[in-house]
Amino acid sequence: MITKKSEMKNLSVQLILLISLLLMPGCTKQAPKGPQSVTVNGVKINYTEQGSGDEVVIFVHGFASAKGAWKDVLELIPKEYHVYALDLRGHGKSERPGSYQLTEFVEDIYAFSQELGIERFSYVGHSMGGKIGMKFALEHPDVLNALVLVSPAAAFAFPPDQVPAIREGTRAMLATPESIRGYVEWEINGRPVSEKRIDNTVNDLSSIDPAAIEKCADWLFSTNLIPQLGDIRAPTLVVVGAQDKTTTLDVVKPTADAINGCRFEVFEDNSHFLPIESPQELADLLTSFIKDVSKE
Repeated sequence: MITKKSEMKNLSVQLILLISLLLMPGCTKQAPKGPQSVTVNGVKINYTEQGSGDEVVIFVHGFASAKGAWKDVLELIPKEYHVYALDLRGHGKSERPGSYQLTEFVEDIYAFSQELGIERFSYVGHSMGGKIGMKFALEHPDVLNALVLVSPAAAFAFPPDQVPAIREGTRAMLATPESIRGYVEWEINGRPVSEKRIDNTVNDLSSIDPAAIEKCADWLFSTNLIPQLGDIRAPTLVVVGAQDKTTTLDVVKPTADAINGCRFEVFEDNSHFLPIESPQELADLLTSFIKDVSKE
C-alpha cells in the first residue's frame, strides 16, 4: 500500500531529477553576464560577456555603431563559445577620450584581451570593425585563431579627390536621428527587418562622440592596407551582402583577394546590416568557420 508519505517522497525525487536535468550543460541557454567595463590605455571600455567555453570570440562593431549591433547574433551563438562584445572608444557607453586613430582602436582591443587574461581568440568585425580587424591581424598575429570580416570597410584608400564628398556624405548621414533612420531604411530597402531592430540600429548609430566622426573618417577612407594583407596569417572569412550599398562587392572583393587562403561568402539577399538582416545564417556561418579552423 502506497502511503501519502511515500507519494510525497517520490514527488520530491522527481522534482530534484527535473531540476538536475534542466541545469545540465546543453539544456539551458547561457544568458549574457550583463554590461561590464574595464579600463585599458586610460579609456573605460564597456562590454558584455556570455558563455564559458574554451573558444573565445571578440565581436567589434562598425563606424558610429555600438556592441548592440551584435545582439541578435550573440543570442544565437552556442554557449560553448566564450563571447565578448565591446563598445569601441567614443562609441556606445565607452569613454570619449577625443583621440580616435586606427592604431588606438587596435591597441585597445589587444589591451582588452590582455586585461581579461585572454591568450588567444577569434576576431569578428563589422564594417569599420572589419578594417580594424585587418590591422589587428597584422599587428598581433600571435593571439588570433581566426579573423571574420563582415561587410568590412574598404581596405584600400579612396582617391583623394573623392574623399571630401565621402566625408560630407557621412557627416550628413549621421547629423540627426531622422537622417540616420533614412540611411538605415535606404540600405535595408524593405527587407524583412523588424522596427525594433531598426530602432536599435538607429540608437546605436546615434551614440558616437561627434569628434569621432571626423577623426575616424581621417583614416577610414584614406588608409591603404591592401599591400600588407598578404601578411595576414590567421584563417580569414570575408562575408558581404550582394545588395550592400555601403561596402559593395567591388569594395570588399579586393580585401578577400589580397588575403592568402581567404574564404569569401556572399549573402545574395542581404545588404550592409547582415547582423540584423540574417542573424541566424551569420551566426551559423561564423561559428562553423571558427570550429573548422580550430581543428587545423
